Amino acid sequence: MRVFFLGTGAAEGIPALFCDCSICTFAKQSGGKERRTRSTILIDGNIKIDLPPETLAHVHHYPQLDFANLQHLLFTHSHDDHFAVRELQYLSPNFAPSRKSPLHVYATNQLIYKIVSETEGFFERAPLMLQSLMPFFEHEVGTVSVIPIIANHKRDELCLNFLISSEGKTLLYACDTGWYDPQTWEYLSTRTLDAVILECGKGVSHSSYEGHLSVDEAIRVRDRLLDEGTLRPNAPFYLTHIAHTGLLSHEEMEKLVIPCGLKVAYDGLEIQI
Repeated sequence: MRVFFLGTGAAEGIPALFCDCSICTFAKQSGGKERRTRSTILIDGNIKIDLPPETLAHVHHYPQLDFANLQHLLFTHSHDDHFAVRELQYLSPNFAPSRKSPLHVYATNQLIYKIVSETEGFFERAPLMLQSLMPFFEHEVGTVSVIPIIANHKRDELCLNFLISSEGKTLLYACDTGWYDPQTWEYLSTRTLDAVILECGKGVSHSSYEGHLSVDEAIRVRDRLLDEGTLRPNAPFYLTHIAHTGLLSHEEMEKLVIPCGLKVAYDGLEIQI
């Protein structure tokens, strides 16, 4: 399973749109790994998780990737940095006349309702195949198996993280979430993970918001997965969905977490699981 990190930033990105804090200023000056677009990944070149507003910028920035023939799109939740649903209008024949197949979209019932409501106002019908996702049930998505699990992110919405399996290997993609509720921890205790991509939206800030994880909490997640035998020893464990309000540059976060056995993802990183 190949995973390409198109974006690894939180909702406002780094540097943030209207910010000149020290983290954003450093990112502007340094470039490279310090700059983050909003979080999304591409699996095996054909399965995308989430649709941030800068997806077109990703098309331009990574010309080696074939977005024109993307077949599968999974949504985690409805926040704007993950659910720029109006971009789907550009799948229609008027905007993409050479496209021959529909895009298969997977989401909760609540998000499917939102998608249908938005697409009804499109200039032209977009070729979408909508499929509802149920937590803790297996779904076949292209060449991989996907099991949605319940994230702890919005109390007024069912938000999802994903267990993605292919050729005997399983990845947990956990973006966005705070500390899991008991039912999710119980389910994970029955699984074996070969890799984890986990959000770290709070960094080292002292935010009381429960819908994201700090560095310390991310380390605790990793330790619990190891203690319960869910995570294979020495399995790759990457942090993503990183915010300037987390008060750490990429380099500073690496110095903090690498000694603890974690890695920091960055835009353009590709890994093999």
